[in-house]
Amino acid sequence: MAVSKVLHGKGDTVRVSKDKAEVIRRIAEELRYQPNHLARSFRSKRTQTVGLVFEQFQRLGDRTGYFSQLLNGVMSATFPRNYSLTICPTLIRNSSSGAMFDGRFDGIVWCKPDMGQETKEAIEKSPIPVVALHVAPAEAPNVATFCCDNDTGLELAIQHLVELGHTEIAFAVDNENRCSVEALARFDAFFKAMHARSLGASADDLLIWDHDGADLAYYWSIGRRHTAMICFSESHAISLLRACETCGIVVPDELSIIGFDSTSYCDTTTPKLSSISQPVERMAFEATQFLLSTIEGDLRSPYNFIYPCGFDSRESTARPSSQSRGAHSS
Repeated sequence: MAVSKVLHGKGDTVRVSKDKAEVIRRIAEELRYQPNHLARSFRSKRTQTVGLVFEQFQRLGDRTGYFSQLLNGVMSATFPRNYSLTICPTLIRNSSSGAMFDGRFDGIVWCKPDMGQETKEAIEKSPIPVVALHVAPAEAPNVATFCCDNDTGLELAIQHLVELGHTEIAFAVDNENRCSVEALARFDAFFKAMHARSLGASADDLLIWDHDGADLAYYWSIGRRHTAMICFSESHAISLLRACETCGIVVPDELSIIGFDSTSYCDTTTPKLSSISQPVERMAFEATQFLLSTIEGDLRSPYNFIYPCGFDSRESTARPSSQSRGAHSS
């Protein structure tokens, strides 16, 4: 009890003399004593650890600045409040052995979940707080959600292309993200914005390709009609830029390409990537702050916030040329 009082401040009724306290500290230093974090966690039922669930997590700095911004936002919330962060690359399943239930986390930031029935049940039954990033409120009515305004983002991108003279526009998404609620929301936003301009978008204007852009060569060889593509993400758009270079397709003269995220990485590509912008770092920071407040006892009602999108015009979009129109006709 004396040791606990001196080293951990425990025991209000325990009295230890100054000399004995000094002896305890000296011996603890000689023995290189360290508190057992697991034992403390067991007593407090807190681990001071947050899980970041992201199934499609990729290499940092490889083809996008998105992941750096995401991590910067989460870490700038967790670290100053003495929380550790663990990245989980696989879905937390709805089972007694899943990471949600085994006590390793105090709370979870779930990024781009599919929100299928299994996912919804896992979140609903979770004994720890969960916030959802890149999920619209309607998809998770009982969960705090943090999402950009996809409708406005796609509206701005299509308006930009229409003003340049494009009418044959496609939306491209990679196979890894095709089933995420974020992708579904952007599909819907794309079709709404196209139909609002009587451009008659159909399933033929939705391109589901591998992330490396390898499908582009075949697509181009069969003479597809699109003169512009809006991509689900900055990363996918940058992959298509590189695929265009490999296939000898000149961007933007033959094909205009738009990404989604608009981090500073867009200024490093050739040509520089035009992109819908969303405040990724701010979204991640505020989602994590909300989670930590919930963990620490601020039991607010589920909170849903929609962040405004913008559009950054760079070099990868231009007026469609007569050559590009001809190349895409059947």
